Amino acid sequence: ASLSGTQVPGPSNAGNWYLLDQVVDYLQPYSDDDQDDLHRSMRPGLLLTGFTGYERRGKVLRHELWTRLLHGHGGASLFWHYTALNPDLTLTEQGRDLAETIGEFRNEGLALLLRGAERENSGIAVHYSLLSVRGQWITDGRIHPHEVSNGDATSAHLKRFHENRHAWVQALTDAGYQFDFLTTEQIEKGKLAGYKVLILPDSIALADQEVAVMRRFVGDGGLLVADVETGLMDGHGRWQAAGRLDDLLGVQRSDVRSTRDELPKVRLRIATERGVARDEVMSASSSLKATTGRPGATGGEVPFLIENRTGSGRSVTLNFWMADYSQLRQSQGQGARLALVHDMLAPAGVRPVAAVRKSDGGALHCSEIVGFRKGSAEFLAILPEPKCTDVGKVTVELPAARHVYDLRAHRALGQLSRVSGTLVAGEPMLYALLAAPPGQLRVDAARGPERPLRARAGETVKFTVQLGSQAGHDAPPSAVHVEVRNPAGRLLDYYTQNLLLINGAAEFALPLALDDEPGQWRVTVREPYTHQTAGADFLVER
Repeated sequence: ASLSGTQVPGPSNAGNWYLLDQVVDYLQPYSDDDQDDLHRSMRPGLLLTGFTGYERRGKVLRHELWTRLLHGHGGASLFWHYTALNPDLTLTEQGRDLAETIGEFRNEGLALLLRGAERENSGIAVHYSLLSVRGQWITDGRIHPHEVSNGDATSAHLKRFHENRHAWVQALTDAGYQFDFLTTEQIEKGKLAGYKVLILPDSIALADQEVAVMRRFVGDGGLLVADVETGLMDGHGRWQAAGRLDDLLGVQRSDVRSTRDELPKVRLRIATERGVARDEVMSASSSLKATTGRPGATGGEVPFLIENRTGSGRSVTLNFWMADYSQLRQSQGQGARLALVHDMLAPAGVRPVAAVRKSDGGALHCSEIVGFRKGSAEFLAILPEPKCTDVGKVTVELPAARHVYDLRAHRALGQLSRVSGTLVAGEPMLYALLAAPPGQLRVDAARGPERPLRARAGETVKFTVQLGSQAGHDAPPSAVHVEVRNPAGRLLDYYTQNLLLINGAAEFALPLALDDEPGQWRVTVREPYTHQTAGADFLVER
């Protein structure tokens, strides 16, 4: 079962991607509504090839393709071929960019190398609430004949809800963290127990079982980050007499209704681990008061940052929206907001994926840092946005010395605890961190009694591939690119393939055609760490 072109879940289109992802085997999704993070969180390993093409080319196209590879996509679906091909069937600029980037994923083994790898998580879950999509829309939504899909065009509150959640995604990513989305269904099934932090971005509607799980989560030591409208409705969109988690948050409201569309901004002075941060925020509810909670910042009589402790855990309530963060990214205000995010999360024991610094010592602010684990290997990618100012020399501090390989240059950098490199807009630095260097690469034909191997055209020839290991270490996870050349030395792309090595080994078969040329043929395999190659010859007879 497959679905092509995934739309944004709205209040009236019945789109629940968690339920659909459990029964659909293959999606060709868009990235709208944070779907790159959504689908990988809902069903890891689901076959994804996001739709691309359109007007994209250059750095924008490359960044989209790399982002999706790092979010679990195994390829790309192209809409439509006219943007990639000229009328004379030569490649357009977009076609050339697609060929080069997808060719690197495929022919260098990078996509296979990352397949099945476990994506690093900083211990953070972000609530993905379809109940709140409906709850937000009914506060001010209108039914228009041609606007019944995502609802943003007919509901200012729903539009703010989507902007607020995406702002959290951006801020966490900019701050160097990684996270998973958790849906109502996943929380009810107990998946929250594996995380340290749960963020509720404008989650206005909470189901009974969700509320119970969240209470246990905080009582058992978790951090709950809430905001203005948390739990004002139940799972059926019914207004409650009080917020469903207000006692847990240590707050009280005199007006349990959605906040107005336009509210003034307020300047806050907040003490953080890195010093005093001055932040201008989108104020929300003037009716919110602290009870057992401790205000960390106020504006007049109104608290804006309220911390409360329950059991061995705690909660932080933001009496403002994060929805303005996209605009802050273009200003000096971004640093203050990211300092606030770090300050909230650090006591929960969560850390950024990697310690990366620019040449001036400053932190990155528009690059995504993604880590993976696969067996004994770790992989680290640092991907700046197309217009990101993080470009240039950067340094990565590793927790311990590892054998480091530049997977884009296919070069061993040595056993290091500090790695230096250069960020290029729209493309990542990509490193493999190994406990020991890979051993020798070999490819051997499954020989019969004759040597060298002889095969008749039309027969199938079988080969084995092995990547050795250092004494006392397992072979690192790897993939190899296989090329076949005929007696004239011509590369036959239709025999080219890529193999994932399991425990350092793989087998493949070469089904020869009846009209393949007689003579000496050669098979070559190449691994991605240092481009070490190995070859095997065989004879083809009529």
